[in-house]
Amino acid sequence: MAFSTAQATLSLLSLFLFLNILTDNVAVAMSIREKCECVKESGSVPWRRVTDFEIKMADPLCNKVQIIIKLGNDLSCLNPNSKQGKKLRVCWTRIKFDERKKTICIKPKPKMRGKARGKPKKQ
Repeated sequence: MAFSTAQATLSLLSLFLFLNILTDNVAVAMSIREKCECVKESGSVPWRRVTDFEIKMADPLCNKVQIIIKLGNDLSCLNPNSKQGKKLRVCWTRIKFDERKKTICIKPKPKMRGKARGKPKKQ
């Protein structure tokens, strides 16, 4: 009789332990929320101050594209749907996500002046 009582106690203890482990995993899975770095996004940034950028594609933790811009010592988030954001994403795709060529995307383009602008010559 003592054996069956001990066996029943161990069975119940095992069941409670199993249920505890099972509910802990469910609680962890339900507590994962969106973990985006960019909470507030700006529509534009001064290009001359941009020293570096990072584009993070959507992933399981954050369901949106994030563009993180380094302005000197400050970090700012750029709206990926803004004009500057789209331009940066197109450039990033064009250079095939090559970290070494990133400066091409943030370097200011030289302004065309005078004859080089494409104005027809007067005859």
